[in-house]
Amino acid sequence: MSEKKTRHSGIYIIAITAFFLGCFLLLVVFGTGIYSNIARRQRANNQERTVQAYLLTVTKMNEADISIAKDETYGNVLIVEDSGTGYGNRIYISDGYLVEDYGKVDGALMPDYATQIGESSHFETEKINENLLKLVTDQGSVFVHIR
Repeated sequence: MSEKKTRHSGIYIIAITAFFLGCFLLLVVFGTGIYSNIARRQRANNQERTVQAYLLTVTKMNEADISIAKDETYGNVLIVEDSGTGYGNRIYISDGYLVEDYGKVDGALMPDYATQIGESSHFETEKINENLLKLVTDQGSVFVHIR
C-alpha cells in the first residue's frame, strides 16, 4: 500500500513540476514579445524626438543668421550661417533623409558629403513672422522663437 502512495506522489510531483515549467516558458515567450514591442516603440519615439531636437538645437545655435532658401533639386533649405563668415550649416532633404552639410551659404549643396540627421520624405520651412520659424518634417513640426 505504501508503494502505491509513493508512486502517486511521484506522479503528482512530476505533474506539478511540468506545470510550473510550462508556465515559466509561457511567461518568457510573452515577456519577450512585450519587451520587443516596447523597445520598437521607444526607438520610433526617440527617432522622432531626435530629429526635432536636432533642428531646434541647430537653429538656436545662431539665431540671428537664419535664412530659408529654395533649391530646384532639394526643395527647402534651412541655412544657419556662422556669424557673418559666409559659411554655415545647410539642412535639406536628400534621398529620403533630412541631411546637413557645411559650406558656403550661397554655394552648391553637397549631399554626398552631408550628414544624415534622420529619415524624412519632406522638409518644410516657414517664417511665420520676424521672430517665429516653423520647421516641419515627417516626424512633426517644431516652432523656433528667434531673438
